Amino acid sequence: MLSISIMISLIKGNGNQVPKDIDPKNNICVVKTDTQGNKEWYYGANIVTNDGDIYYAKRACSETPSSNENFGAVASGAGATCILQNPSSANSLAKTDTYNNVTNPIVSSGAQKDCTSAYPKTNDGDSDNTGAGVDVVTYKFSWTTSQIDTSSGNAITGGCIVDKAATLGANPKILTHWNFSSPASFHKTSTDTLTLYVNHTMNGV
Repeated sequence: MLSISIMISLIKGNGNQVPKDIDPKNNICVVKTDTQGNKEWYYGANIVTNDGDIYYAKRACSETPSSNENFGAVASGAGATCILQNPSSANSLAKTDTYNNVTNPIVSSGAQKDCTSAYPKTNDGDSDNTGAGVDVVTYKFSWTTSQIDTSSGNAITGGCIVDKAATLGANPKILTHWNFSSPASFHKTSTDTLTLYVNHTMNGV
């Protein structure tokens, strides 16, 4: 049986030093960097949806994902893309979640971010990613200072991964959905860059 942890929590570390003793269940890693190069790390955990389970099962058997279900490397207009969200209160998460369950998605210019080139990958070598491993699939997404500024609105509470080829208005499938907690949210301003790592560990139990 293949399992992926779904505990929801968030902790914070800062001071340009990668935090140590991180609970491996905290598979969402966010690194916020200001213009002086100071970094803050935020951690949390996600839920992989039913459609995400189906996607991983098909990929394990070298089968082609269904329409709007390609959460792999971005190519030919399809692949994993990340959408953050900033509702007034965090969503309740469920295995049955689809894009319609991601309230107040941030889809302004440059906000919907494709997975970084050469990702997803296993055994990620990026030193900022504390959740990498030989049995871990890592998705990486990065936003520049000009992409997303929540300083005058609601803070970011979570996000999802969707197929780039999907029509968002048609309620497409999502691979994963997450909330942040303790703190429940954070702002990204025009002086911050943001890098997000989603780490899915393949556990045979």
